Amino acid sequence: MKKTIIILLLSGLLTGCGAVKGLEARANRNQLDNLKVGMTTDQVRRAMGRPYKSEFWGNKQMWFYITDWQSDGKTTPDEMTPLVFENDILLGWGNKFLAGSSRKKSWW
Repeated sequence: MKKTIIILLLSGLLTGCGAVKGLEARANRNQLDNLKVGMTTDQVRRAMGRPYKSEFWGNKQMWFYITDWQSDGKTTPDEMTPLVFENDILLGWGNKFLAGSSRKKSWW
């Protein structure tokens, strides 16, 4: 009986975490509408909050925000939107931006 209760509580907790990721993804998607090319990293952080992860590629910095959510328990690149900065200035964001850039291969 105790094992059943513990299992139910743990599964409810895990489901709740997934719901939080879904809410975070929706909020981040909505906040993308407030971005403008040329914003500083400080302005973007105020608008978007802390990125899920950050990486440097040469002189470019990429911030990744969760903007989609799948219930598999893993956060994968297809669930994130990249924001690209150079010298602390936002150059663009999203996979369409990366696809249109001749330097895409050096970033991935």
